[in-house]
Amino acid sequence: MTENHQTFPGMRVVSPEQWGPDLGLAAGGTWREIIGPRAGASCRSLYAIDLGPGAATRPLAHAGEAVYYVVGGTATVTEHLAGGGAAGHELGEGAMAHIRPGSVYTLAAETGARLVGGPSPVDPALGTAPAHLAAEPGVTTYHRDRPGLLVPFISADARLVVWLGAGAVTANMNYVVLEPGERNREHVHAESEDTIHILAGHGTAENVTTGEKFPFGPGDTIHIEIGYWHAVAADQGERVVSVGGPCPADTDMLRAAGVDVDALPLTLR
Repeated sequence: MTENHQTFPGMRVVSPEQWGPDLGLAAGGTWREIIGPRAGASCRSLYAIDLGPGAATRPLAHAGEAVYYVVGGTATVTEHLAGGGAAGHELGEGAMAHIRPGSVYTLAAETGARLVGGPSPVDPALGTAPAHLAAEPGVTTYHRDRPGLLVPFISADARLVVWLGAGAVTANMNYVVLEPGERNREHVHAESEDTIHILAGHGTAENVTTGEKFPFGPGDTIHIEIGYWHAVAADQGERVVSVGGPCPADTDMLRAAGVDVDALPLTLR
């Protein structure tokens, strides 16, 4: 955890002290904005969701996609279907859940859980009661240890887990490990905001476009606006672990990683 730093425009580092107030979406827990409309984001929202024992959110649904990562504990995401059907998916630490547009779901925890995630793009109507239930299942679960693609120019251990190749167009979630001394290759997202939530380790976030550098630590979140060159460095002698990534999916980055984007069933082209 570090003191909050911000450049404008281009990059900000948000510490837990800068998170927004509880939005009241979880009975027996809290739901606080890290990155979202309050912070001026539009492509991705990232919320800190702390569910106490027996906690549950109200039913949620979004016009766009959503994605969540379980930081700790065990959570259940339940999708509610037309006709009274429901399907629950148990998620342990390291699991991720992708929610399709229009799907109605709740998050709950029997013994407690911490998650980060939210709708991407930003949902201005977050928390509004769903208008109707979906007819088809819309929740898919993943795990950080079962990535769909490795991207070595981001790091030797950069895992795309919820990504375009798995059908996630606007709500993606990567898991990235930087070993001590490792640094991203400088890169830019021409049509995506990049959001990097630090799970472990201290390092430096670099706004390459402006030449500014900012320290970060566990619990901090780096947000990069569209079109700004940036890099993340594990330059403090510690292993840095993060989740997040660019939203919507960066097809240029995927092509640079050797992906035949035009052959994927869902693309932004």
